[in-house]
Amino acid sequence: MQSDIENVEDSKELTTIHRALWKALIIEVARLFDTHNNVISFKKIPSIKTKIDKYHSEAIIGKIIKTRNTFTAHFADNAEEITSASEICKSRLRNILDDLSNLAVTK
Repeated sequence: MQSDIENVEDSKELTTIHRALWKALIIEVARLFDTHNNVISFKKIPSIKTKIDKYHSEAIIGKIIKTRNTFTAHFADNAEEITSASEICKSRLRNILDDLSNLAVTK
């Protein structure tokens, strides 16, 4: 969709799909690194915490976490510019998620 963004913007259906996918991505990526008590997160698995902390320090991850409430719920303590789809596409997020999918969880 990003490669043909003009046609996506002209189509209400594609815009809705694009926004839904973008929102889901932001929610799920932020959830991977969450530290809240009621959330299942990679940050809470001791055997991979060091590896997760390495990815948590990536700029795109930090920005997604920092701006997720502004974008997904339209509220935040300090409203910031949301993470754009093009910013996500140009980032290392795909590589990070690929690496995360290969982590082995052991006891």
